[in-house]
Amino acid sequence: MRVERGASQILFGLLPGQTVDLEGRIWKVAKWSDPVVVTIDQATVRSVLLQAAFPWTQNGKDDGLAQQLHARIPIEIVRLNEDRGVLVEPFPKQWRCKSCNRITQQGPGDRCKCGAVKNWAQIQFVAFHGCGASKEPYIKRCPQHNAVSVRLPGTESARELFFYCPECPKFQQYGFPFQRCECSSDDNKNAQMSINVHRAGQVFSPQFAVVVNPPDPADAARARATGGGAKALEWVLNGMQESNPAAGRQTPAELTAALKQGFPGLSDKTLNDMVERAVNSGEMAASDTPPLDLPQAVLELAQEEALNLSSAVLTGRVRVSDMVDAAGPPLRSLYEGRYHDAVAEAQLAGVDLLTNFPVATLAYGFTRGDSTPGESRLVTFKERGHTRAYASLTRTEALLFQMDPVAIHRYLIAARCRLLAPSDDARNARIDILRNVTMPTPVQEDPQQLGRELLTVLHSYAHRTIRKLSTFAGIERDSLAEYLLPHHLSFVVYAVARGDFVLGGLQACFETNLHRVLEEIAEGESRCPLDPGCRSGGGACMACLHLGEPSCRWYNRFLDRSALFGRPGLLS
Repeated sequence: MRVERGASQILFGLLPGQTVDLEGRIWKVAKWSDPVVVTIDQATVRSVLLQAAFPWTQNGKDDGLAQQLHARIPIEIVRLNEDRGVLVEPFPKQWRCKSCNRITQQGPGDRCKCGAVKNWAQIQFVAFHGCGASKEPYIKRCPQHNAVSVRLPGTESARELFFYCPECPKFQQYGFPFQRCECSSDDNKNAQMSINVHRAGQVFSPQFAVVVNPPDPADAARARATGGGAKALEWVLNGMQESNPAAGRQTPAELTAALKQGFPGLSDKTLNDMVERAVNSGEMAASDTPPLDLPQAVLELAQEEALNLSSAVLTGRVRVSDMVDAAGPPLRSLYEGRYHDAVAEAQLAGVDLLTNFPVATLAYGFTRGDSTPGESRLVTFKERGHTRAYASLTRTEALLFQMDPVAIHRYLIAARCRLLAPSDDARNARIDILRNVTMPTPVQEDPQQLGRELLTVLHSYAHRTIRKLSTFAGIERDSLAEYLLPHHLSFVVYAVARGDFVLGGLQACFETNLHRVLEEIAEGESRCPLDPGCRSGGGACMACLHLGEPSCRWYNRFLDRSALFGRPGLLS
């Protein structure tokens, strides 16, 4: 039997170990046949997976994934081989006669003892355990006749199933008996397998990570080896004006970063001496800006985010100024007038269209049991002893929103965060924020005040933008997703591509309606239909700021309308 399904359907619904309904029967995915290896920068993959698996890591239930990532053991990334597809097998191999309700493990084409032919239905229930195991549920049979029938209760509750012997009235039982998992040991007495309908979320809950804008491995390695992180960071601090972030001569900071990358054992004194020699010999111009005094951890994160930004614009970037040069008189007036005013009023430094934005969705594991992140054990996919992630790589359209660093800096000071005095210089405002911030993780409960305030205002702005954009662009809200770059006060809203087709709604909105979107963000209704309950309960709910799980990578945390419209508020 051969069944056709789309690549996206297979990634989200036919992963190894997952059960699926096909052609009226239940099957279990055995494997992806000869999948194609995908080359994605491993440093980027490690960073994304460490963040995605953090809820399990902090509870010691990540299946050793974090340890493997910190040890820099490569993760095999594969995509579907569309010529070979996916191999499935019947599961569970337990059948119920629709005529007499007798249960057997014979094939669906066999004759039942009652005389019925080809009148079988599969048992819908499976046994599973948090270790990742799943098997057919154990069904006790009549010891005298080695037979059993079942009376269905009309519900999906396994406890209400009534098993009995079709030959005698002696054997009767409600529900499935105790079934112990094979992972049980003397010190693990709670390894009882649970029973549920095969498609229930408890049986198999896949875990996904989204690698937004994954760089080519060769380009990423070359950029890091040549101090590209330092160059990209300078490009961001200076307002991202140049079209090519890598253009220009190498600076002392970039040379220092390149030497650290290539020769990690060199001392700071040796590095400084080598850079000083290059400057004194005239092989390199002295820097006209003071060196960045940033904590090392923040500097590394800021450089990584800057590299992501630079690789995003290199794949295709259209600025409003680019459209002005190519527009006729009516549109030129629109772009130079209302677009410019709307961007400033919305407290933005700029909005750019990214025409060829790559997005990789990685299925890196699954859970059985409680699907709350960190509660059940994470089971990673493995093949021949190596950890594997199943991927779908698409290219889509996106909008890059750059917040006004001076406005953000003033807001954070008004929110009583510890910063220097207000600054009218964008570069100094960015550096001051970077020097003091510690960005929280998606599940952190007690973050630094500055990091919490910064992430809350940026995240709330991104969610409000998605809700407004979906209306003007004619795109379903769940078809738009966010990618936050909090260290650089930026975020990307991208269209979640379905297959290889992208509607083009974001591009059309950018070219004709961007001013209306920004005006609605800044001046539109800021109240929630569920106020005052929403306002007193945190300032964010499903009626005002929350988005669906595919759209928000931060579990709808760090959201508050008062960060935008309160006192103080960025848009107040």
